[in-house]
Amino acid sequence: MINPWYKIFEHDFKEAYKIADENYLQSAEDFYLRARATASLLLGNYSTALADFLLINEIEKNSNRKYDVTYMDIGLCYYALGDIENAIDYFKYPIINKKEKLGTSDTSVPPCVLLFIGVKLGRQDIVKIAMKELKSISKFKTAAPNYLLGTISEKELDNKFLQESNATLRSRNQCKVEFYKAIHYLQNGAHEKYKIHIKNCVEITGKYLEFEYYIAKVEYEIYLNGNHEDTRNFWRRIFDLFGPTKNPGQ
Repeated sequence: MINPWYKIFEHDFKEAYKIADENYLQSAEDFYLRARATASLLLGNYSTALADFLLINEIEKNSNRKYDVTYMDIGLCYYALGDIENAIDYFKYPIINKKEKLGTSDTSVPPCVLLFIGVKLGRQDIVKIAMKELKSISKFKTAAPNYLLGTISEKELDNKFLQESNATLRSRNQCKVEFYKAIHYLQNGAHEKYKIHIKNCVEITGKYLEFEYYIAKVEYEIYLNGNHEDTRNFWRRIFDLFGPTKNPGQ
């Protein structure tokens, strides 16, 4: 069977979806179901992606091997669809259910993303949960939490992430760094820099394995299309404070 991820890395998302769909129908393997969901996400078919990620979540529950990224993916689909409360519930899940010991590749991603959501929506209750978790894991000297807590500088963040000699891994790290910088500038009211780093995160090559890319992609699309009430209200607040700003694509 052809690996649909090859087509994703070639930016041919329609063909990736087709291959993943055919392979999943033949094999019923989770690998192809996740690839199909990811292709839908990249195509902007968020309802279709949500249905697949929810199915993945049920499969993981039944096999007792749940992963934090699946909850994050579901939260992202709800966020893209404008269902904010469901999005928050799924984004919070890996943090408030730590005792379940969900599988993870990076414990810093859920609280960083939750902080972004809380700041973006002006939800101090969400910010509080995120900050508490960031402080909890900062003792492990992880770069992103310490940067967002203000205990290391932007230069130190760059140094920790971008020393990677492998070009592909360095690009993936750069994607993460751009998203964390976007959160930092959003926190501090530097909205022009926030937009620049969100756009940079989306445009970096080799980012399709990083959750930070997917949430930046959705956020950038919401900003460009203005199809999300909470985001429209967010940008109205910025315009009221600073006047009109240029579209990041201009």
